[in-house]
Amino acid sequence: MMVSLSVGNNDFYKKGATFLLTLDEDWEELVSRIGPCTMKVDHSLKPYQALIKSVIYQQLHPKAANSILKKFLASFKGSFPTPNELPHSNQQYKAWGLSKNKYESILDIVLNEKNQAIPTYKDLLGMKNEDIINKLIMIKGVGRWTAEMFLIFYLGRLDIMPSTDLALRHQYKKLKSLDKDISPKDLTFVAESWIPFRSIAAWYLWKA
Repeated sequence: MMVSLSVGNNDFYKKGATFLLTLDEDWEELVSRIGPCTMKVDHSLKPYQALIKSVIYQQLHPKAANSILKKFLASFKGSFPTPNELPHSNQQYKAWGLSKNKYESILDIVLNEKNQAIPTYKDLLGMKNEDIINKLIMIKGVGRWTAEMFLIFYLGRLDIMPSTDLALRHQYKKLKSLDKDISPKDLTFVAESWIPFRSIAAWYLWKA
């Protein structure tokens, strides 16, 4: 089931929270403690810009990622560079706080944008989740996790479970008082019972 957030569809958040409350006592405590789901979905960027932002945020605390993004944008008068504005052969990425691998990934995103290989926002709206993931992971440095973040926080897809996310797995282990870590495969299996609210479940686990 492909579910996306649209204007005026915040009732889906309420339905998701209510659904999770009824799963068991652990989920009831978690949802009650955190309160209403306030997950933010930002459609304001172009797809390639949202991908650049996702790459910057890979494996970083949000505060650190925000600092790097701010420095990056400051070099282009406060906005995302066009594909022709991004320098391809300097050491500026070090001043921004980016690793070489992340910068090379950003360059590949830009190259794909130049070649019109990244679907437009309008085209993305009509594509299935797995088709989008398979398209995006062809870009250097964009793995499944990055593609899933793109689906949740850019396209507003509300039934995504990024099972490889270490924080999610850690929080689920705590939620259920497990003796050992849960594998991505097992979390994927468990999360099938959260359909069609898996993104909302992930949000609550992240907030925990």
